[in-house]
Amino acid sequence: MRDSFVLYTSYIEQISLLDNEQRGVLLTAIYSYVMENELPDMDGMTKMAFSFIKSQLDKDLKKYEEVCRKRREAGKAGGRPKANGFPEKQTKANGFSEKQTKANGFSEKQSKPDNEYEYEYDNENDLEKNTKKAKRTYTCAFEALWNAYPRKKDKALAYKAYRARLNDGFSEDELETAVKRYADECRRQRTEERYIKHCSTFLGVNTPFMDYLRKDDQNDTGGKTGADEGYIQRLVESGVRVDFDGF
Repeated sequence: MRDSFVLYTSYIEQISLLDNEQRGVLLTAIYSYVMENELPDMDGMTKMAFSFIKSQLDKDLKKYEEVCRKRREAGKAGGRPKANGFPEKQTKANGFSEKQTKANGFSEKQSKPDNEYEYEYDNENDLEKNTKKAKRTYTCAFEALWNAYPRKKDKALAYKAYRARLNDGFSEDELETAVKRYADECRRQRTEERYIKHCSTFLGVNTPFMDYLRKDDQNDTGGKTGADEGYIQRLVESGVRVDFDGF
C-alpha cells in the first residue's frame, strides 16, 4: 500500500458530471482502491468516472513499482559505479589532494595580484557542485573616487575604465580631483541623475574628465596650460588617440 497518490486536474472532466453526493462517494472509492480496501457502492455515473481515474492510478502504481525495483537493484550493486576503479570521493593524485592549493610556495589567493577577481567557496558542497561566488575587490583610491561620483551605476565597468586611465599615465589623485569637480558642478547646476554621465563614460577613452583637470586661470586667448600639454603628451605616448578639437 502506498502512502500517497496523485490526483490530476484532468479528472475534472468526469467529476463535473457528478453531483456533490456522487463526488463524495467517488473520493471514498479512490482512497479505498489505493489503500486496497473494499470499494463503496456506486451508481452508473460514479462508476464511469471512477473507471477513468482507476486507469490512471494503475499506470502510476506501475511506474512507482518500476522505480522501486531499479533502486533495489542499484542498492544490491553497491550504488553508483566507481570511476577508474577508485572511490568517487577519493581525490588523491600524484601525492597531492585535489583541494590542496599550494603551488610554488604560495597559496592560490596569494598568487593572485591585487584588485583582480577572487573566487571564494561557501562550503565543500559548493566545491563539489562547481558553483563559485565571485567577489570583486577594489583599491581604496577607487572606492574614494566612487563614493564621490554623483551617479552610482555599473561599478565594475567604472573600475575597468579607471584602471585603463591609470595605465595611460594619469594618477589616482588626478582622477579623483576630476570626479570631485564634476560632482560639484552637478550639485551646483542641480543636474538630474539621468543626465549625469556614467562613471565608466566619464573616465572613458575619450577622456571627458580632462575638462575638469584644466587650471581655472587659463589665459583669455584660449591657449593650453603646461599641465594640459603634459596630459596630452602622456596620452600620445601611451598610444591613446586624442581629439584635439575637444580642447
